[in-house]
Amino acid sequence: MATTVVRVATTASLFCMLLQGISAHPGHQQSVLDNDNCPTGVHIVGVRGTLEKPGFGALQEIVDDLLKELPGSDSFPIDYPASGIVVDPETNETQYRFAQYSASKNEGYNALALEIKEFANKCPETGIVLMGYSQGAHVVGDSLCGVRPGLFWPHFPIPSEYLESVRAIIQLGDPTNTRNLAWHAGNSTKGGIFPRQTFAQCKHFGDIWRSYCDKDDFFCDRGNSITVHMGYVQRYKEDIVDFIVKNVKQAEGRTGRTFHFDTSETDL
Repeated sequence: MATTVVRVATTASLFCMLLQGISAHPGHQQSVLDNDNCPTGVHIVGVRGTLEKPGFGALQEIVDDLLKELPGSDSFPIDYPASGIVVDPETNETQYRFAQYSASKNEGYNALALEIKEFANKCPETGIVLMGYSQGAHVVGDSLCGVRPGLFWPHFPIPSEYLESVRAIIQLGDPTNTRNLAWHAGNSTKGGIFPRQTFAQCKHFGDIWRSYCDKDDFFCDRGNSITVHMGYVQRYKEDIVDFIVKNVKQAEGRTGRTFHFDTSETDL
């Protein structure tokens, strides 16, 4: 047990140091609005990772590129605690706090669900792009797939009528990573520290969804490297932007999704 605590503390300390190099920018709007005050491009929603400052965190570089590639789009960072790791300012020792992480993730789920519902009601013809990093990826997955009662608070997925405008989904370093799924990307060989069990109500998104996880990632591959976990934007930014732009352009002129939501099927 002592060895596990030391390992987590050492990893989390490095996690904090790496995060200091990530600049935090407020969510900024660079959109062209139509007569209903809706973006003429897409609505880019991002959920930052644990301990990142409010804003998009490491996702900011991707957001900036998307705003250039998709004129008329706007961006919105989900505001939630993004907590679960506690740092002692005197000793710099760090501990992983599951209860705090769980509560933070729950707040993220509620905030993301509210944003999606409100935006879909206001701008039903505007496409939505969802992105999440680390804990933020966990939040995105819960919102799409739901959560069984057990380790975390149970949630139903966001109702399908609010998700019909989703054009692309990106997860980076998802702690709920599960291997051998259609949307898995990267070279990970194991599942995450909280492997997801519920997919019946989100598998319909497989063609517009990518979840990146690489081998030895501490959180999504149960590995030993926090450096791998922090490097997805550097390694995959061009691929991510191309994937999102392709899916958005394929959906131009179309309202809603072309796949069928089978609301009778559930594994919750």
